[in-house]
Amino acid sequence: MSIKIPRRLLADLIAHALQDDPNESCGLLLGNGHEADEMHRMSNVNAKPISRYTMQPGELVEAQEKAKNSNREFVAIYHSHTFTQGYPSKTDISNAVAVASISTRHVIISLVEKTRPVVRAFAINAKSEVTELVIETDGEPYQASD
Repeated sequence: MSIKIPRRLLADLIAHALQDDPNESCGLLLGNGHEADEMHRMSNVNAKPISRYTMQPGELVEAQEKAKNSNREFVAIYHSHTFTQGYPSKTDISNAVAVASISTRHVIISLVEKTRPVVRAFAINAKSEVTELVIETDGEPYQASD
């Protein structure tokens, strides 16, 4: 299983994560099927934004309208981990199950090494099973060490 994220969007995801650091960044990837073509930044309104994220509800409604009006869908939900590796935490997994109607794909940007961010993608199903997705970018697999 894979997800396609163009290199320009990978760069934008990393830039957003670094701009919001030390707080977690969050947002949505729009597109069709498993191919993202646009990033939609969201405000993190969680009371503990350093270690959790909650998307601002009004912005989520706006993003849903934007997707609907452009005949696109949410390809993935993204957020950053500012102090931990790019793998879904127990909280991420339980939240993913709760928002499965929005997307079952999740992209995590890890800033453990600020000079070498790592982007990883996962599918999380209703049984809380996590499957890592291959990130394809501009026709070739993305290597986190790129």
